[in-house]
Amino acid sequence: MFSFFRKKRSWANLDAFEGRETSAGIHINESVALGIPAVFACVRVLSEAIASLPLITYERFSNGDRERAKDFSLYRILHDEPNPLMTSFELRELLVGHLCLRGNAYCFIERQEGEVVALWPLHPDKVTVEVVGRELVYKHQNDGTERVYPMTDISHIRGMSSDGIIGYSPLSLLRDTFGYSKAVQEYSSSYFKNDASPGGILSIPSTLNDISMSKLRESWAAGHSGKGKHHRVAIMDSGMKWESIGVSPQDSQLIESQKFSVVEIARCFRVPLNLIQDHERSTYSNVIEQNRSFLVHCLQPWLTRIEQSLMKSVLTETEKEKYFIEHLTQDFLRADTKTRFESYKVAIDAGFLTVDEVRQLENMNSVSTSENRSVYHDRVLTSFR
Repeated sequence: MFSFFRKKRSWANLDAFEGRETSAGIHINESVALGIPAVFACVRVLSEAIASLPLITYERFSNGDRERAKDFSLYRILHDEPNPLMTSFELRELLVGHLCLRGNAYCFIERQEGEVVALWPLHPDKVTVEVVGRELVYKHQNDGTERVYPMTDISHIRGMSSDGIIGYSPLSLLRDTFGYSKAVQEYSSSYFKNDASPGGILSIPSTLNDISMSKLRESWAAGHSGKGKHHRVAIMDSGMKWESIGVSPQDSQLIESQKFSVVEIARCFRVPLNLIQDHERSTYSNVIEQNRSFLVHCLQPWLTRIEQSLMKSVLTETEKEKYFIEHLTQDFLRADTKTRFESYKVAIDAGFLTVDEVRQLENMNSVSTSENRSVYHDRVLTSFR
């Protein structure tokens, strides 16, 4: 039944395709991939969006209520400062970046007397995972030395996987997509570097011999080809005429190829185009719905992976019965002020939200007593007179 776990198996996270040539003739590694604007934008959108969401440790009660477990040591580690060198935002931004490109993210869990005191990130390229019996063993290479960690000391967040042990590496699976986009980028740069603008045809009434033709070509290229010489005013004599040919079919195809590569990369990361500054298909009305879809269809799976991986690794079995970890996502679903306040009024009138609860949702102090509430309303009324 457990034959899979009885065998000792090993996975190295170092991408087997690192630096190898793609079908477009481009060598892709992490730096090259991030040098593609669409890839950098997608990774940045995902990492910053997830890192900006507060990560809260809650205490659950038998009646179904819950509240923030601020007295639990793990609360501060996940919400504020996971280790002395990093903030919670910085750590999660780094981990999501690893997930986006490598498909795996690792943290060493530092404990003192059984209590978690810090989380330290490990670069995926330096980690090897082995299955020994029914346990995972993590080997980390650092400065020529190897350190072995049991699975209880590592928080491993996986992307989509074929075996549940190691996540797929987008750098490997999407290398041809990244290579195509980089090839289009390099071709475009080369095109503009060598472009002899203004583009068109020079005609002359008389026939030029080979020497005159060569001198004219060299003179024109010297005046209009190369960086800083584009679109200079052309001065012509001897009856020469200039006929502009506009945008060629090849130029149009280059533009379409650039657009297509952006769409392909956004599709791979499931990031809405409007979030990477491509508003060609966006309107004011559908941008709001796109942001909602971004949370539900793109961010939520990543948030669930992170939450469940942390709960599995940093909480003991006893603590799991009392605590749980969750991101706050309500800011993504906030409507405009008018719609939000109308919804609050309905909720208060229906009795399932109080004024204090609404004020907490708006990041305002509670008005806890009737006397204070009366003073508050008097102050509000006075301000409108």
